[in-house]
Amino acid sequence: MANIVLVEDEAGAAELARGYLTAMPGENRLFTFASAGEALRWAGDNRANLFILDIQLPDYRGTELARQIRAMPRYRFTPILFTTELAGEELGAYREIKCYDFLVKPFSEAQFRSAVAAALELDGKMGTKPAALRIEQKQFVFEYELSDVLYIESFGKQAVIHHMAGGRELEDKISGYSLARLLALTDGALVQCHKSFLVNRAYLARVDKSQRLLWLRDRTSPIPIGEKFKSGLREG
Repeated sequence: MANIVLVEDEAGAAELARGYLTAMPGENRLFTFASAGEALRWAGDNRANLFILDIQLPDYRGTELARQIRAMPRYRFTPILFTTELAGEELGAYREIKCYDFLVKPFSEAQFRSAVAAALELDGKMGTKPAALRIEQKQFVFEYELSDVLYIESFGKQAVIHHMAGGRELEDKISGYSLARLLALTDGALVQCHKSFLVNRAYLARVDKSQRLLWLRDRTSPIPIGEKFKSGLREG
């Protein structure tokens, strides 16, 4: 069962989409919102498998809503469909927001159903991929499976990702990412233990809060624990 979020301020267009979705196979659930703010609040508290966004909304543009959706780690790769009456504007959305597809109004039921079915199929495939940390550096994009990331250390404006590859521990230097931003991108897999360190919960072997040190599995060198981060770690 997929949760589909439709953001459309025209009641007639929203009902038309609801009818198209009801006729589609599968037990999909549709959540309809007339404003971007309502949709964002719902998305923050729930999990959507597909967003269908009207580019022209009363409170702000659908493209801006899409940017805010993409800023949530859980929705970095969730398919987004745009609906618009302005041919050409959707091309900019493709480039800037990485939406999946667009529908130019008025669209037919066949066009709507085809786009939604393809987007939901993509979401299903994305859900089977291992959780990953995606880092953009200039024109390159690097992806690390979170299960391979041991810890991340910050050095001012740079950070070092310590990760496993081919049975060896490797270090990759990156720039332009704060620890807070990196922590958000790991979707809970890593925890901050110090102002300069994030560690993978799965690799925690021992935590000694009295010495303010922790050890990761298969590593002899300890990592410091900051006073303000002690409460987020379980001793043992």
